[in-house]
Amino acid sequence: MALPHRQTFLTNLFRGSSGPGANEPTTTSRIRARIAEPVALALLCYLLARPFVHLDSSTLSAIAWPAPAIAIAILWPLPPRRWPNLLLAVFLAIAATGDFSAVTWRSDLGFCVLNVLEVALCAWLGRRYVDKNGEITTTTSLMRFLLLLPLAAIGTTSILGATLASDYGHDGWWQEWRTLLVGNGVAVLVLVPAVLAWRSRGTVDTPGATAGVTAGKLITPRAEPLIALTCSLAVVAILLASAALHVSEQVQRVIVSLLLAATAIYGGLPAAATTVGTAAVFGVGLTLMQFGPYRSENAESAWHLQIDMAGLAILTYFIATAVRERRQLAQRLERGRRMEALGLLAGGVAHDFKNILAAVDGYSEIARGRLPADSPARQPLREVQTASARGYELTEEILLAARRGDRVRETLDLNGIVRESVALARPLCRNGVVIELETAAARLCVAAHGGQLVRAVLNLSSNASLAASSRVTVRIGTDTAMSEALAVGDVPPGAIAWIDVIDDGPGISAEHLPHLFEPFFSARKKGGGNGLGLAIVAGVACEHQGGIAIATGPCGTRFRLVLPLVSSGPAMPVETAPPAGAGAPVARGERIILIDTDAASRERSEDWLAEMGFEPLGYADAHEALDEAVRVEDIDDAHDEPPLIVTDPQSLPPDEASFAARLRERAPGARLIVLPKPIEREALTRAAASALKDLS
Repeated sequence: MALPHRQTFLTNLFRGSSGPGANEPTTTSRIRARIAEPVALALLCYLLARPFVHLDSSTLSAIAWPAPAIAIAILWPLPPRRWPNLLLAVFLAIAATGDFSAVTWRSDLGFCVLNVLEVALCAWLGRRYVDKNGEITTTTSLMRFLLLLPLAAIGTTSILGATLASDYGHDGWWQEWRTLLVGNGVAVLVLVPAVLAWRSRGTVDTPGATAGVTAGKLITPRAEPLIALTCSLAVVAILLASAALHVSEQVQRVIVSLLLAATAIYGGLPAAATTVGTAAVFGVGLTLMQFGPYRSENAESAWHLQIDMAGLAILTYFIATAVRERRQLAQRLERGRRMEALGLLAGGVAHDFKNILAAVDGYSEIARGRLPADSPARQPLREVQTASARGYELTEEILLAARRGDRVRETLDLNGIVRESVALARPLCRNGVVIELETAAARLCVAAHGGQLVRAVLNLSSNASLAASSRVTVRIGTDTAMSEALAVGDVPPGAIAWIDVIDDGPGISAEHLPHLFEPFFSARKKGGGNGLGLAIVAGVACEHQGGIAIATGPCGTRFRLVLPLVSSGPAMPVETAPPAGAGAPVARGERIILIDTDAASRERSEDWLAEMGFEPLGYADAHEALDEAVRVEDIDDAHDEPPLIVTDPQSLPPDEASFAARLRERAPGARLIVLPKPIEREALTRAAASALKDLS
């Protein structure tokens, strides 16, 4: 095999399946890789197992048995359909190290099968219950790893191995079980996280693969190998010095634990796992060569070494994951404080500005409606309305970016929302880039603001099309829970629905990751965007009690928008009332009471309601409107036409609950409609038409 092909194969072998955007191999190269992978894995396992297989059973050879642990780390992130050939390769490699004499062939064959069972069971448990991509980056995933692999899986296979060994005249069953459990458990505990941590650095399917968060700063990919190498050399130097100076176990344990703790805090999980593996392998090597504080060959000395290795590994992993989670939480809290301050400022300014724009737009529309069709003044008024619409749209973007958007929610089908967004995004793609849509097979219902969600998915799709080389994939799915960390927002409780937007571009640089969702931040160097796109997406996600996860690497980037999944049934179709002036009027002279303290807004809404066919009755005082509602209900009682009341939260009395109770008591048939301020024509039309339909 040529050198480039070997390098590509080994990269894929240790990284697992390639991420989105990876170049698809040709049929010939794919077949060649499928044949080469088992061969390379068999050779690797043979080379790792061969040096220790003929050591005397009373030594620590079980601890230094790295082949099954390395095979577990390689199989874990791979899809199970690729396991059979690789497991066969592991079997043949381990069988090649055995004697298979007339006396021992049954025992050798049994232990070969047992090793393959150990690899398959550990890889399946890790993929099924820890993380399918091999990411052990949270305390929850670490606890599952510790309980399922070194304890449950290795404990089960050790029972079988001890039974097999005791049947062939080895040591007692209990001694064999303890040796197998601790030896193989420590190998899995030490080596598997180290291999997985470095494998995940290059994959795009895992969150945070591009950089780790440590000490409040980002560790760049170039710095991680340097930190790992420095700490590994330091632990080797400590072990050599301890062996040369004949220090005690206690002193060596304290010094090594301090170094491992510092590595976990300042270097992250990859460097910590590498240092732990180096300490374990080098410590075993010194012990086998009769150096260091554990050089005695009695059982107690071996037991102390095993316990120390396991304890230091668990301590180091917990420190690394806890520090990572703490730093991520601190960054999210800091980002949340900045967004809250921005939201308070933007919310106040944008609210007043929206009122002004609403007045400009409303009076312009009224003026156009009163002008003759051939009046030259209609065109300037149309331009005024167009400019007002642009200003209103920009105000909405600022509010969404500041997480002060409209809180109105409807139960919507996520497939329909994403289809609409993709249809809007496709014409915006540059030449050579296509957007592929993969909808969910079932109807996924979410409680959402349709316009905001469409805008969020549109922004993600547009950004992905600008970063992509040739393809953007938009995928919809659901899960019982969120298994990866979120860059923005909180993990929704219970079932979730998610939208993946994946591009095949070069990925996002590490220095840009902490600032992606900040308003007015843009990574485009030449005239691209106002920096509100991803801030709007983050605002929409947080407003919908969801969040965003990012996975990026050299083969592409994936943004995952996560939303709570509504489990109360399929979404009802949303009926949209026709706008006023387009077709027949909505009403036929029904009375409707309007409560609005703003005189200009009240007059504008009265004009809109009159054009819809209602008979509007406007009031600035809510109590006067209540008296009118009682009078209208008494008048229309014989016609069975209860009154409709339209208002906004600012126009209601301070004690809204008391006002609502009085309304139910004095006018039990009245229908109260509360719309956000300022009242928009489209929202007013739809709400009034829907209420009128419910009363009919």
